[in-house]
Amino acid sequence: MRHLLLVLIGFALAGCASTPDEPIRSVEIKEIKPRYIPEENFKRISEYWSGAENKGNRIILRSDPEVRDGYYFTLVLDEKVRDLPRGSVITGEFYTPASADLQTHDFPLPNKMPKTKEVFVGLTGEDWPEPEGVPGAWRFTIKDANGEVLARKQSYLWSM
Repeated sequence: MRHLLLVLIGFALAGCASTPDEPIRSVEIKEIKPRYIPEENFKRISEYWSGAENKGNRIILRSDPEVRDGYYFTLVLDEKVRDLPRGSVITGEFYTPASADLQTHDFPLPNKMPKTKEVFVGLTGEDWPEPEGVPGAWRFTIKDANGEVLARKQSYLWSM
């Protein structure tokens, strides 16, 4: 009897451990912190030896992946980014000092993500040529691979 009970408990625990978490179907962008970040703020000591960028536990998405200087929006979510469905994309829409036209960029999330609730989304390179500038208005939308909207947040000026 005791042996049977231990076997049943073992199966129950194994079943719980092997059940994958369901991806979340909605998320809230609690806060967006916009600011200009120069390249040197991204360098870590290990980069001086390896030559490769070390992002650590950060998710950093850039409009020009080769350029680090730029205007960044730190999206703070209410859930961990790794719990978003695979294939999720962050769409950023911006009015910048560089152009009166709307700029739109899609930032696909990487398949392998750290346990963080923050995502750095950067306008870099030709998309943000001036350190002193400030975007006029912006809106961010997080969508799953099927285009379903999971979250959206915009600046006050976007709604005007």
